[in-house]
Amino acid sequence: MKQRAQTGNHGEVSRNRDEVMQRVFEKNHVAGADEVPFTMDDIRDAIAAVARLRPGYQENNVADVRYQYTSGRRPLPESIAKHGPWMIVGRGKARYAFVKLSAAPEIKIQDDLLTILLPDATPEIVLEYAGSDEQGLLAKVHYNRMLDIFLQITCYHLQNHWRTSIKHKGQCEIDDLYVGLDLNGRQFVVPVEAKCASESLSKTQIAQMIDFARERYPQLILRPVGVQEMSDGSVVLLEFSPAAHPDNIKIKEMRRYKLAPMADVPLAKQQKGV
Repeated sequence: MKQRAQTGNHGEVSRNRDEVMQRVFEKNHVAGADEVPFTMDDIRDAIAAVARLRPGYQENNVADVRYQYTSGRRPLPESIAKHGPWMIVGRGKARYAFVKLSAAPEIKIQDDLLTILLPDATPEIVLEYAGSDEQGLLAKVHYNRMLDIFLQITCYHLQNHWRTSIKHKGQCEIDDLYVGLDLNGRQFVVPVEAKCASESLSKTQIAQMIDFARERYPQLILRPVGVQEMSDGSVVLLEFSPAAHPDNIKIKEMRRYKLAPMADVPLAKQQKGV
């Protein structure tokens, strides 16, 4: 599980953290700048300033203040967004930057995507103990070979929940990682970012895993994938273009799947591709 150390009422903590990030941004922002650098010390100073105004506020995990906004759990506060869309990127050990974008970093899922039913091959014992977080979601993706189906290559699981670092950009976390082969023997690397229904995919994590895979596996063809659970239990898989700048990361392919008992799969209809 990703650590979420907070104290106090959830809404109050979120408001305090918004003010912390606002102070960090305003301290370093220069009018017209496309990048606003900051450090973990800037965050610590801002936490101390907010705590002086509200003595009940404290943080047991300072890094989680930044992570809340880079993980997609919470958008940047409106006081920052009014200067344009921004996302936070790593710039080395304990160093970061707000980077200005042409559009908001949140990934929007089409409401009218056709739902494709797949026979559920998840072992019952896994369903019993998998839990409802992103690791439970990724277990279903793995056991049902959903990446193979979506990408039309053979995928092999390599590692999940991988905390690592990227040169000149600092630490990152990869939810899941696969390597793959196609019918011509070409080899691929498939980093995966997953979000449960209560959270949303963001280009912040997609950009991180693209940087990671490009640095760690430069000889492999990169196919970054996002997995978004929907409120009805269906799962949307998205393949992104592996661009260097977040503004150029585009959705290449998107499919919505739902796992169901074999008896509920409309075989005749799906065999005709309608």
